[in-house]
Amino acid sequence: MVGVSTPGDPIEDYLDLLYARLRITPRQARRILAEAEDHLREAVDEGLAAGLTEREAQEQAISSFGSVRAVVRAHDTRLRRLPTIAVVCDLAMSAWKLLSIGLLAVGASGLVAGVMNAVFGYRFVGGTPRGTSFPAAACQGWLANNPAAHSCAQAAVMETSADAVSLRVAAGVIGLALLAGYHLSRRGGTSGALPEAFVPTVAVSLFGAGAAGLAWLAVTRAVVGPASGPGFYLSGVIVALAAAGAFVPQLRRTLLRHARG
Repeated sequence: MVGVSTPGDPIEDYLDLLYARLRITPRQARRILAEAEDHLREAVDEGLAAGLTEREAQEQAISSFGSVRAVVRAHDTRLRRLPTIAVVCDLAMSAWKLLSIGLLAVGASGLVAGVMNAVFGYRFVGGTPRGTSFPAAACQGWLANNPAAHSCAQAAVMETSADAVSLRVAAGVIGLALLAGYHLSRRGGTSGALPEAFVPTVAVSLFGAGAAGLAWLAVTRAVVGPASGPGFYLSGVIVALAAAGAFVPQLRRTLLRHARG
């Protein structure tokens, strides 16, 4: 006998997600959902008969049936007709998502820089190498913006440390708006033309490479502006590593699913 659904039933969640992602006629969708549910419930009953717990049987049934993305891809007639357009659209959405998260990471690094300013002082983020000379016009602007400074060098440090916070936080606000727009635009889901591991792989690679590059700059104290200290780059290293680490579990789960499949 086919099993019945229970609260928090993973199979019901799977079918709900499948229904939301299918882009076919209502009649076709009803047929596919009915077939999928019959198959899944029968597989659960077989798992229970084999001695599995209900949860284990449900997870095994879903794993053997295939991911929602794979089922949608198999039945989406648009993908079969226009594979190139589907890939381009998914690439654009992935780039949108990654750009939004990247800008949010920049904003987070600004907050980290602000904490460093408060804990270690402005020089840790905006420190000026000894002997650095500054244009007179730039000095006038920095001194005007930082009336508490007693010299051009001190004003440069304060200006750089403040910009490391304000400009990055502004980028983070833009990233937040873009991410909200991304989620609104993908309510219907993506076409599934790209592998599930695509976004986490790119994210881990980009954020990991960014963390390595910024770490090198923090260690060598390479100067990209009129003034900068190790904290200028270290704040970015911390956030880039955190962002890369946040995508690692998703990448690992996806690769494990493919390996088991």
